[in-house]
Amino acid sequence: MLTAAVTGAVDKAHAQAQVQTYKASTSYSPEASQGQWSYQKRSGQVFSDLTYNAVNKRWDYNGSYPWVSSNAGHPGKDFDAVRKWVAPANGKISIRGTVRKGDDLGDGVTAIIQKDEETLWSSTIKNKSEVTPTGVSNIEVQQGTAVYFIINRVSSINNDHTVWDPDISFTPAEGSADDIIAHEPKKAIADTSASTTVNVLSCGAAADDNKDDYPAFAACLDQAKQLGKSLYVPQGTFHLGRILTLDGVSLKGAGSALTTLVSTDPEKGSIDIKGSGVHLTNLKHEYQSVVPRGSGANEKNSITVRGANDFLIDDIYVDKASTAGILVQGQASNGTISNSRVEATNADGIHITDGSSYITVSNNIVKAAGDDTIAVVSYLQDGPPVHHVTIKDNDTGYNSKARGIAVVGGNHIEIQGNSVKDTYMAGIYIAVEGSYNTANVNHVHIDSNLIDHTGTAKPQNHPNALVYASQGVIDNVTFSNNTFQNAAHRGLGVWGDGDIRNIFYTKNTLINSIGANTTFSKGIIHLAQNIGF
Repeated sequence: MLTAAVTGAVDKAHAQAQVQTYKASTSYSPEASQGQWSYQKRSGQVFSDLTYNAVNKRWDYNGSYPWVSSNAGHPGKDFDAVRKWVAPANGKISIRGTVRKGDDLGDGVTAIIQKDEETLWSSTIKNKSEVTPTGVSNIEVQQGTAVYFIINRVSSINNDHTVWDPDISFTPAEGSADDIIAHEPKKAIADTSASTTVNVLSCGAAADDNKDDYPAFAACLDQAKQLGKSLYVPQGTFHLGRILTLDGVSLKGAGSALTTLVSTDPEKGSIDIKGSGVHLTNLKHEYQSVVPRGSGANEKNSITVRGANDFLIDDIYVDKASTAGILVQGQASNGTISNSRVEATNADGIHITDGSSYITVSNNIVKAAGDDTIAVVSYLQDGPPVHHVTIKDNDTGYNSKARGIAVVGGNHIEIQGNSVKDTYMAGIYIAVEGSYNTANVNHVHIDSNLIDHTGTAKPQNHPNALVYASQGVIDNVTFSNNTFQNAAHRGLGVWGDGDIRNIFYTKNTLINSIGANTTFSKGIIHLAQNIGF
C-alpha cells in the first residue's frame, strides 16, 4: 500500500508515468519508517536508529545530540544526524529542497546526500544562506535503495542547527507498481558471531592502516551498549582522533603486547570510563605525541575514570600522556587497577582523587612519571576525602620526577609490598599540604615495602620516607616491616608546622650511609623493634 505521503493514486497499468512525492516534513512521524522515512545517527559508515523524544517532538540520542525534527537536524559530538529514505520499488528519484544553517554562528556543518554507500552531493554550509544540492536529479534506485540526508559537524557542534526539509520525487519503473511497499531499513552491519562481544572491525575499523578509527569505535560502542555486550579490539594498531568514552561498555584487546590504540591529538586523547561495570583490559594505549602538562587538563590523560563504579583496568600498557597516566576522580568507587604498566607521563602515573573510595592498585609497574608514581590526593574544595585505598605489590620509580607513593590527604590507606626506587623526592610521602589546601590524613598503614635510593633531587633533599604537614592534622600513620636503603640524602623524616600526632615505626630496617638516619622534628613518634635507628 502507498502511504498517505504519496501524492495521487497509482495506476498500475501506467506506473512508469506516475510520480509520487515524499516530503520529509509531511511524512514526519513519531513512528519509524513512516512514508519511507526513518531517523538515524551515523559514525563512519555505520548507521543506527535514533529514539523518538515525545517531549521535544524529535528523534534523538539519549535526549541529546544528534537529533532530527520535521524539517531540521543537529549533529552530535560522536554521531552525525541522519534522515533516511528507502525506495519502495525500482525507479528514478529527483531530490529538491534547500539547506541552510539556523543562524550565522559556529564553524558550519557538512551536508551530505548519500545513496547507499555512494556520495551524490556534499557541501559545507556556513550560514543562513540557502544552498541547493546539485547533481541529484534522475537518480536510478532499486527497491530497498537507501538515500541518506546527513548533517556532519565540522569541528565544534555549537550552533549546528541546520534547516533541511528534503523533497523526493519518485518515478517507478515500468511494472514496478505492485512492489511499492514500505520496507524495513537495511541492516548497517551484520550481527557479530560472538555471543558477548562486538568486534570493532564490524563497524569499519581497520588495523595498521594509519587512518582514524574513532568513528568505527564510537559506532561499535553504541551498538555494544544497546546489545548489552562488550567491544573487542583484535591484534593490530588503531588510531583515535578524539577522546574515547566507555559509558557502561567494556573494551577488551587481544593483549597489551598485541593491540595498540594510538591517540593522535595530544590535547584530547583520554580513554574515559563512566557508568557501572566497565572493564578496560588487554591493550596498549599510547599518544602519538605529547604536549607540556600546562594546566593538567584531564582530556590529556591516558585513562580517566569519571565517577565510575565497579570498574577494572587490567593488563593495560600506558605509553606517554600529556598529563596523568591513569586518573580516578568524581567519587569513583569499587575499582581495581592491576597488572598494568605506566610510563613516560607528564604528570602522575596513577592518581586517585576527588572523594574516590574502595580502590585497589596492585601489581603495576610505573616508570619515569612526570610527577608522583602513585598518588592519593584529597583537596578540601572537592568535598569528602579519598578513603579505603589499597596500594600493593607495585614496582615504581625509575627516575620519576617527584614522590614514589604519596598520600596527600585521605584516610584508611594501605600501602603494602611495593618497591619504590630512584625517585626525585621521597619514596613514601604522607602529607597535608597548605599550598594545595588538602585534607587531613588519618589511618595510613605502610607495610613490607622496599624503598631504595629515593629523594635524589636537590635542594629538597627528601629522605627515603617523609611525613610532612604544613597545615591540618596527620594522625595514626604506621610504618611496619619496611626496608629503607641507599637514601640519596637522609633516611626518615617527620617535618612541618601542621599538627602531626601519632606516627608509629615498628620492625623496620634502615640501611643508611648518607646524611642523618632520622630527622623527627614533629609529632609523637612511637619506635619499636626497628633496626638502624
